Amino acid sequence: MAIHPLAVVDPEASVHPDASIGPFCCLRGKVVVEAGVELRNHVTVYGRTTIGRGSILFPNCVIASDPQDLKFRGEDSEVRIGANCRIHEYVTISKGTAGGGMLTSLGDDCLVMAGAHVAHDCRLGDRVVLGNNSQLAGHVVVGRRATISGMCGVHHFATIGELTFIGAMSGVRYDAPPYCIVDGHPAEVRSLNIVGLRRDGVPDDEIRVLKDVFRALFHDKAPMSEGLVRARDLLPAQETRAHRLVAWAAEHLEASIKGRIQEAHRVAHAAASAQTNGTAQANGKAHANGAVAMNGHANGNGHVNGNGHADGHVATEAKPLTG
Repeated sequence: MAIHPLAVVDPEASVHPDASIGPFCCLRGKVVVEAGVELRNHVTVYGRTTIGRGSILFPNCVIASDPQDLKFRGEDSEVRIGANCRIHEYVTISKGTAGGGMLTSLGDDCLVMAGAHVAHDCRLGDRVVLGNNSQLAGHVVVGRRATISGMCGVHHFATIGELTFIGAMSGVRYDAPPYCIVDGHPAEVRSLNIVGLRRDGVPDDEIRVLKDVFRALFHDKAPMSEGLVRARDLLPAQETRAHRLVAWAAEHLEASIKGRIQEAHRVAHAAASAQTNGTAQANGKAHANGAVAMNGHANGNGHVNGNGHADGHVATEAKPLTG
C-alpha cells in the first residue's frame, strides 16, 4: 500500500494494499478504496464512499461532498464508483439524499471529464462519458454507454437513454430516448445514433429496423399516437432494440408527461385538485365561487359547464386542465 506521508487518511477508511494515495489527498470517514485505485494528489473523498478497483481520481476532484440541496439534513448517505473509472480534475460528485434513495452511483468504465458535476442521487450506468463542465442536476439517470458532451446542462429527474448522444452545450429539460442523438437548447431529438450503435456491435439489419421505427416516431408529422401504431407494425417478431425504443415512446405517451421531470408536479397538482373548494361534478359543471370544473373555468357568480357557457353572470373560455 502506497500512502504518501503528506496524505491524510481517516482511521475508519479501508485502503487496499494495492491502492495508491498521493500527496495532499484527504480520505475522511468510512471510505473504501479497492485494489489498483490511484488517487493522484489533492483528491478529497468523504465517507461513505466506495471506489471500485482500477479507478483513477485526478487532482482536485471532490467525492461524496454534501448535496447542494436545501432538503439535506445530514443523513448518512453514500457514493459508489464502479471499476476502472476515470474522474478528472475538479469533478464534484455529491452523495445521495433521503428523498432519492440515499445513493449516488457510477457504473464501471465511466469517464468524467474535468469540471463536471454529478449531483445527489444521480445514477450513471456503465461506460458513460460526461464531458467537460457538464452538469447533472439531482436524480438524473443516465443509461449505459450514453455520451453527454461538454458544457451540457441536464435538468433534475431527467433520464438519458442507453447509447444516447447529447450534443455539446445542450440544455436537456426532458427525458432523452435511447439510441438517439439529442441536441440544442432546449435539446430535441435529431437523429438515430448510428455511430454509437455500430460501436456497440449492433448488426446492420437491426439498425435498419431502428431507422424505420425512429422515422415513424419522430420524423413523421403525424401525432405520436399514430406514429406509435406504425412503429409497432415495423417491429420484427424477435425482441430487438427497436422494441425498447417503441416501449419508451409508449410509456411516455401513456403517462402524458415529458419524462420523469413532471412526476412531482403531477402528484402535487392532483392533490391540490382533490382539495378544491366547492364541488366539481363529472359532467364538467362547477360553481364559480372558487370551485374549478374538470373541463372549464369560471369567473363571477354563475355556473359554468365544460364548454365555457355560463348559467349566471360571467363565464370564461373553457380550458382543459393539464399536468
